[in-house]
Amino acid sequence: MLFDDDWYTDSMSISRNVPYKVGNVDKKKREEVYKDIPCRIYSAKRNGPSWKEAAATATATDKVACDVSVDLKAGDMLMIVRGGRLGSNREPERYFAGLPQPYYDPVGGVLSGLEHQEVVLLMDEVIK
Repeated sequence: MLFDDDWYTDSMSISRNVPYKVGNVDKKKREEVYKDIPCRIYSAKRNGPSWKEAAATATATDKVACDVSVDLKAGDMLMIVRGGRLGSNREPERYFAGLPQPYYDPVGGVLSGLEHQEVVLLMDEVIK
């Protein structure tokens, strides 16, 4: 089984913009909606740091896989801990989610363990 529970070695928290009102004004704020979701980052494509006028930045485009039941939306902010399900205490990496692509089990059930969803991630960080 490729995507069984043991394959998800990382963990992620999902934050998204949620609407709220202040008087008659509609606003949005980023709020954590899910925590400690099993996942796995793969297909890492990291660029080296680049220098700009005010600061250095690092960019990367990766993919993450997780269960199809996870409520992911394009634009969600994901804080992913590499090895988080293996006891790693690394700092979380911040990503933004693209459009989720579900892959359902080819035999009509969950017997093969292939059912999952993938999301292309964007990392764009200012280096401190």
